[in-house]
Amino acid sequence: MGTLTWYNGYSPYERDKNYEELKRQIKVKKLAEPNGPCRLCGDTGKDEPGHFKGVVVFQYHNEDYSLPLKHGEPALYVVCRHCHVHKLHKRFDNVPGWNAFLAHVRRGGYARDLKDPNVAKEVRMFAAALVRGANIELSRIGPYDKPIGREWFALLRVDIESQRDPAARPT
Repeated sequence: MGTLTWYNGYSPYERDKNYEELKRQIKVKKLAEPNGPCRLCGDTGKDEPGHFKGVVVFQYHNEDYSLPLKHGEPALYVVCRHCHVHKLHKRFDNVPGWNAFLAHVRRGGYARDLKDPNVAKEVRMFAAALVRGANIELSRIGPYDKPIGREWFALLRVDIESQRDPAARPT
């Protein structure tokens, strides 16, 4: 079964064709297997002090599904599976949760840290506070050195209409 949803104005058909080409290029070694760090949460895949321990799987995330396949940013990013499946593609359904996750990343948190029930609860409480308009802060986990609000993922649209809107495509 192929892709069932639109993304950045690309149809499920276009997304499937791109994915088949991505798999082909990996198979013939024209494109390397995805390897960290995650370009969203920064997870290196290594066990590090202050972070939840565990295996991290890296995947490619496309922002541009046009062919020929583009190998680099801003079309193709390496991200961890959690960021890819549970955050990037679900941001439309839970905007406060997406914004809380970005706050978690900006405090130096990794996506895998959300496997810790205390961290997950703190991020959920932060999302609820955002909905209420309350001003709370998350405790720092690690360093974060990117310009806040200018990261590639901060510039992504969260409105459901962007899934079918070609104007949502990267420039």
